[in-house]
Amino acid sequence: MEEGMTYTKAVTELDELVKKMQAPDCNIDNLSGYTKRAKELLDFCRAKLTATDEELKRILEAIN
Repeated sequence: MEEGMTYTKAVTELDELVKKMQAPDCNIDNLSGYTKRAKELLDFCRAKLTATDEELKRILEAIN
């Protein structure tokens, strides 16, 4: 994933990819690339959510 990628940027790009893939004029030659990029973004988002969840659990445990 490129430097400076954030969860918000990844979700925005995913949204744009979905729109491109659902467009009636979607070029079938681009579909594989769109799908590959979407998987990369989904993997990034999943990792970010997991890391955030773990961090929040540690913080909450420290409070108790």
